[in-house]
Amino acid sequence: MTKHMLKAIIFDFDGVLGDTYAMNLEVCQIFKPHLTDESFRDLHNGNVFKSADLIFSPDEEIFHASEMKKRFAEKNLFPFKKDIEKLSKDYKLFIVSSTSEKNLENYLECGNLASHFMGVLGNGVNRSKVIKFQMIFEKYNLLSEECLFFTDTLGDLREAEEVNLPAVGVTWGYHDSITLQKGNPLRIISEFDEVVLTIEEFKNKKVE
Repeated sequence: MTKHMLKAIIFDFDGVLGDTYAMNLEVCQIFKPHLTDESFRDLHNGNVFKSADLIFSPDEEIFHASEMKKRFAEKNLFPFKKDIEKLSKDYKLFIVSSTSEKNLENYLECGNLASHFMGVLGNGVNRSKVIKFQMIFEKYNLLSEECLFFTDTLGDLREAEEVNLPAVGVTWGYHDSITLQKGNPLRIISEFDEVVLTIEEFKNKKVE
């Protein structure tokens, strides 16, 4: 079996890099009041854009980004900011998200993190994470086996599996470990300090 070097780390945004679940639901409920905690989580079992509940009009997109930015400034959203800074020296870092580019831009601006990511792919690039993963592989000459993906949803794990992208589930976001296990992640972690440890273990092929 060919051993591939770990070259890139791909992060989901909401619920992984940022603690955004509660605020995102709160903002969405302003113009989609029927959403509940349970239904909002369930929307993330697959590609979120398969449901009309998370497809916004242009005006709703602008409103959502504005309201989220207000909340970004009020919370500590960067639980492993220092780790991101260190990781960017050894790996190509990417964000692949279903949120808008404007939200991602606001988030990275608040945390002064933009310079650490080689690529940030939101829903304006494509609504399929499968396609966005493939775009990264092609543009940066990467094999899926040379990357590691961190996500908090079953839907993301399923899309990663479609392109043979090794993935790790995190429980501080939208889905719990029982739900994440259905997506066959390499590992499920529940503490922020496990991110770097997991990357190092994967690099040395010790992740089980």
